[in-house]
Amino acid sequence: MRLSSVLFDLTANENTLARKIMNLAYANDLEAVQTTIEREVPVFERINQLLNIGRLDVTIENADGEQILARRHGYADPYSIAQMSDGERNAVIIAADALTVSAGTVLLIDEPERHLHRSIIEPLLTALFELRTDCPFVVSTHEIELPIARPEARVAIIRSCRWAGNRASSWDAQVIEGGAQLPDDLKRSILGSRRTILFVEGESHKLDKSLYEALFPHVSVISKESCNDVIAAVKGLRNSSNHHHVEAFGLIDKDFWDDAYIDNLAKDGVFALAVCAVESLYYCSDAIDVVARHQAEYLGLNAQGLIQSAIQGALTAAHDDSALAERMAARRSERTARNRIREQMPDWRVIQANKGADIVISVASPFQDEVEVFSTLVEERKLDEIIARYPIRESNILGKIVNALQIEQRQYELLLPNLVRKHPDLANRLRQRIQGLAQAIGQKDDGGSPSG
Repeated sequence: MRLSSVLFDLTANENTLARKIMNLAYANDLEAVQTTIEREVPVFERINQLLNIGRLDVTIENADGEQILARRHGYADPYSIAQMSDGERNAVIIAADALTVSAGTVLLIDEPERHLHRSIIEPLLTALFELRTDCPFVVSTHEIELPIARPEARVAIIRSCRWAGNRASSWDAQVIEGGAQLPDDLKRSILGSRRTILFVEGESHKLDKSLYEALFPHVSVISKESCNDVIAAVKGLRNSSNHHHVEAFGLIDKDFWDDAYIDNLAKDGVFALAVCAVESLYYCSDAIDVVARHQAEYLGLNAQGLIQSAIQGALTAAHDDSALAERMAARRSERTARNRIREQMPDWRVIQANKGADIVISVASPFQDEVEVFSTLVEERKLDEIIARYPIRESNILGKIVNALQIEQRQYELLLPNLVRKHPDLANRLRQRIQGLAQAIGQKDDGGSPSG
């Protein structure tokens, strides 16, 4: 009965959109028709996007407005939704409820971990939160990843309850406002969840954490605000190893650190990305290839055509933007110049010997050489090297890639960690791009993912 009610709402929602478009067409308002089609995504398509992000290999479809069928990826024949697994069915109910309610509706989700596999909960609900920013969500859960993944949320930690007869009289509770630090006892729960911890730079809801959790599924990944925080956390745990059984590692952006400093950090378990930033992993050729093949299967298109279109779009964007070469060269040169300046910084002995004279450091600007490097890489169509070397998030290259693959950028970045879990060969290739860390952790191939 619950499922039937939800499916009725889905069909009604889709019919309402169809009638709206039809009325606009009858009124000969073709501009409004086009605008409506572009802005309002059909509810069944939205649910299938959510199921995909939630790592469920199933879609649902409205068959002639009379019945709703399910279809598993890779199989031609649809089947009744009654034959869906409990996890799949519950995911559809939660998603449908959230997508069909009116704006401003308060959505209460009670212990989703009782109905969904823990690997599904965080990506599915996070995607729902982002789609329905016009509705407040209240989630009661034992799943620690949810408040960690949504640091802007208010979190109420309920530790115990007192009873007066059959009535709850009081609770031992603590409310943590969005952005506040989690208390130490909650952090200890996180630390105790796995034997190995990886500290990474960036906020927990950004790209870094999601991808590294997929690449290292047997490791607890914890975000820190800066590279110094990562280094301090790793050293703190390693220096107190007599008091716990946790092995800590760190991963930071290479930024302006020189190779000698990076080598010393690696001895303490902190490794630096060889590429410019985490986007270099998300949008490398290996990642684009797998996403393109996923989109081709999902949309019924040619995978190789999507791949070539994405590469050509990115290279065209890099070539046609006359200011891009200089901006990318300047950003890269900043790193090089700082390293050269740091190498010439005087120590206290030199300062004392100069008796207060001005400290003058002069380095040759690498800017023009870097402009030539960027231009050469574009001319030679070496997109992988461009993405690895420069902060491409500051360009329109990423937009061209996702547009060619017919997917929104946020959807791409939510999808990729899921594909990493489903494709061990992709995970291996991405781990090779952070080889030092992967070897230190001793990560083995990990295949498969739960489906419901």
